[in-house]
Amino acid sequence: MFIDNICDITEKDILSDLLFREIYEIDDEYEKARIIISVEERAGILHKKTEFVKLLRAYTKQRKIDDQKKLPAEVEEHRPGLTEFKGGDYQDYKCGYWIANENGVCVPTQFGENEACSHPIMPIQILTNAETGFYKVKLAFKLKRKWREIIVDKEVISSASKIVSLSKLGIRVTSENAKTLVRYLSDMEAMNEEYITEQISTSKLGWISGEFMPYGENIVFDNEQSLKTVFDAVKESGSREKWYETTAEIRSAGKFEAKIYLVASFASILIELVNGLPFVLNLYGETGKGKTVALMLAASVWANPAEGQYLSDAKATTTALESRLNFLNNLPMMLDDMAQIKDQYKDGFANLIYLWCAGKGKDRSNRNLGINPSTTWRNVILTNAERSLVDELSQGGAITRIIDVELDSGYLFEDGNKIVEVLKNNYGFAGREFVDVIRKIGSEKVVEIQKSFYAKIVKKSLEIGCEKEEKQILPMSIILTADYLIEKFLFRDGCILPFSKCVNILKGKNEISENIRAYQFIIDEVQMNGSRFARSADDFTANECWGMIDKQSNIAIINSNAFKKIAERGNFSEKGFLSWAVKNEKIEVGSDGRTKKNKRIGQSTARCVFLKLDNEFAETEDGFVKMEDVQEELPWMEGE
Repeated sequence: MFIDNICDITEKDILSDLLFREIYEIDDEYEKARIIISVEERAGILHKKTEFVKLLRAYTKQRKIDDQKKLPAEVEEHRPGLTEFKGGDYQDYKCGYWIANENGVCVPTQFGENEACSHPIMPIQILTNAETGFYKVKLAFKLKRKWREIIVDKEVISSASKIVSLSKLGIRVTSENAKTLVRYLSDMEAMNEEYITEQISTSKLGWISGEFMPYGENIVFDNEQSLKTVFDAVKESGSREKWYETTAEIRSAGKFEAKIYLVASFASILIELVNGLPFVLNLYGETGKGKTVALMLAASVWANPAEGQYLSDAKATTTALESRLNFLNNLPMMLDDMAQIKDQYKDGFANLIYLWCAGKGKDRSNRNLGINPSTTWRNVILTNAERSLVDELSQGGAITRIIDVELDSGYLFEDGNKIVEVLKNNYGFAGREFVDVIRKIGSEKVVEIQKSFYAKIVKKSLEIGCEKEEKQILPMSIILTADYLIEKFLFRDGCILPFSKCVNILKGKNEISENIRAYQFIIDEVQMNGSRFARSADDFTANECWGMIDKQSNIAIINSNAFKKIAERGNFSEKGFLSWAVKNEKIEVGSDGRTKKNKRIGQSTARCVFLKLDNEFAETEDGFVKMEDVQEELPWMEGE
């Protein structure tokens, strides 16, 4: 043997397979290390140390691989080739040379058992996501004598570096046994193709391939780990009769705001069927009037309305809200107190509304320079605030996507606390029943009803002489469709939304024009800052002079820099407005056709916008104000 006479090893022997085998088969690890050091010293003398070290490392690695594949004869004779897990409703699966029983999973090798997991675990179902086509796997595992099931991405159990993430779910996997566990699960899937069923799945709620999640029968849900709280909240709980009794009392009380909120919650699942786009229904008014209770009422149609359950967090980031919208899909998203979001996004608030109502999130690349699957949704976003959301926006495009409902005087509910307690304990029945109604009558009938309401709204708006914006008419027609259906099939109480009021709250085309709103904003700015406008070209007494008012021609001459600041405050495009103003003869243009002209005010000349005023301005001690705002002295005021 070479290792008994290391000093006699020749240059030929130092790289021979016989020497490597002798070293590899030494059982005592300490003795093996001592021998290797001695042989390395001999290899150095023979000027073959580098070659010896490389070949020994490669030989050892290959032998370990070969030994793991090679099983002792006695093991091969006695292995039944089936799992021996106890409990649970799972059949015995083929497992080949793997030993899979109550003690865990391992594979015998020439050097002992190589453990994959210290507790029972196996794949039981393959899921193919309906939206992405990606595979997921349902795993069953047993901990503390209890079987559990989880759904994970296929790529997670195919990678030793990723499978360790399952440790947070209780599976006993570490960097030491990760490779073996990956190999075991792969072998189990390959050996049991005829037993492990394949199922269509989805990561979203709402309409999926003709089914409605989470009430689907032929599609399973595969996204329980993400937004699990929301998923668990969408269920039936408590007394159906108690919920309907309480809701019927609210409907009969005649409070329009509470009723339209409730109806919009049902209407959310109709948007997909009529090929509409998402929209925002905002309820605004003084705090403490019952807006939050109304939101909880709307949430109770589908889910648990308690805090921290179905309702969304208004402080969430854009990405978090986008993920929630994608998950809810056709179910309504509900946010309490929009003031928190407005303060957070400020100038980007309009962009947030655009994102919500576009029905599609931003395209994002992944680490492989590909594009991640898009996030999509078609639903109603229910919000509330102390002020109108429309007042917070200047972009007409964003305004068209919002239906603002102002609170009337008084409280929405006689006893809000009592209603809250009822809703927290009784919820989820009406949503499932409404889905059953839609399935029964069919989507074609829903579209027919919606188109009928659309035509009625158009006709009514023409009768009252106020043409409504199309993007406002469509959402309202969907709401009225839902109102008709829930009264006819669920409540049967004769309480429906007043049609005329529903039409009146919609914005007219002129109200929504961004440039018209900008024009009014500029006029308001001139009125509010009358002291900053000079009374004549020779007057330079105005503090922080913005320009002057030409009373004879009824024109506000606004310094170019001041006009730019007004545009920034009003959140509108200066260039876009001036282009519109020229076409609509709202400004005077220079002889060169430009939108700004030179004007001397005081001792200097500046480029100015010559804005024509629709209302005459009167001069007072406080500056210039609109004539319509000058209070006429009434007889009973004399002598005061």
